[in-house]
This record gives sequence, C-alpha cells and structure tokens, in this order.
Amino acid sequence: QNLPSDFTKKFIAFQQYVIGLHKGHDYLLSQMGNADETPVSFDEPSNNVIEEIGTKSVIIKTLGNEKMCITVMLAVLADGIKLPPYVILKRKTMLKDQLPTGIIVRCQNQGWMSTDLMKDWLNIVWNRRPGVLVCKRRMLVLGIFKGYPAPAMKTIIREMNVALAVVPGGMS
Repeated sequence: QNLPSDFTKKFIAFQQYVIGLHKGHDYLLSQMGNADETPVSFDEPSNNVIEEIGTKSVIIKTLGNEKMCITVMLAVLADGIKLPPYVILKRKTMLKDQLPTGIIVRCQNQGWMSTDLMKDWLNIVWNRRPGVLVCKRRMLVLGIFKGYPAPAMKTIIREMNVALAVVPGGMS
C-alpha cells in the first residue's frame, strides 16, 4: 500500500519518539500501556445485500438500534495484560441492573469520552493496574483525544509520573 509521504514522516517521527522514550527510561513492559477509545454500535446493518438484479427496493432488517452506541476505552500493557474495559453509556444516570463483572461502566450525556471521564479512567484503570506501586516510571500511548493536550490533563498525567505519547490523528 502506498501511503502519502507526510503520513509516513509523521508515523516514523512518532515511532522514533516512542522508541526513544523506551530506550531513554528503560520502562518495564508491565509499565508501558496503549489505550484508545472506540465506538461500539448496538445494531450495525450489513453493507452487503443479496437480492436479484433489477430489484426496485431492498428491505434491510434491523433491530432499530442502529443509532444507539456506546464508547469503550480499551487498554493493553506491553507484557500482554489487558486492562478492564471502560464503558461509557449515553445516559444521565447509571443503570439499576446488575452489570457484568470485570468492566467499569460510566454514564455521559453524549456517550463519549470527556476530560472528566479521562481523569476517572486514569485513576480507576491506569493507576490500579498490576505493578503500579512497585515501579515509578510509566509510559502511556494514547489515541488522539481533544482533551489530552489540555494543560490540566497534562498536569495530571505528569503528576502520575507518566510519559505520554499521543498517536497523531489518522494513525490509530
């Protein structure tokens, strides 16, 4: 696949930055993490339809939930340990139903990651991973999110003694 030269330059610069961080601080694999958020749809109609050629209209059956979506923040450590999924529901209040164990669920009006929820994720998921109390140096690679460059967010991450590497837009 031929990639645009500016994309390749950005990718190589980001890769060199992350490798330089790792070499310069000799992070343990258990203290290097990669996290990104992704939308998950409840009902995604297929793009493929089997119908006879010339048919005037094609009915696509759905459950009616194609606009319902949640956001999930997934993270993995370089040693292969997966951190608990952080699920963001598009709601004002938490569900009263019993939720599955092993996941963290939060609510937000729009159903996506906010600066406050990112702070919560850092405290609830990132700061409670295995070995966090033993090691001082940490590195976290995050997909692009408009709240990461905010001064308050940078301060919180710096106070946690975390080197942050944000994947440039369009590369996650």
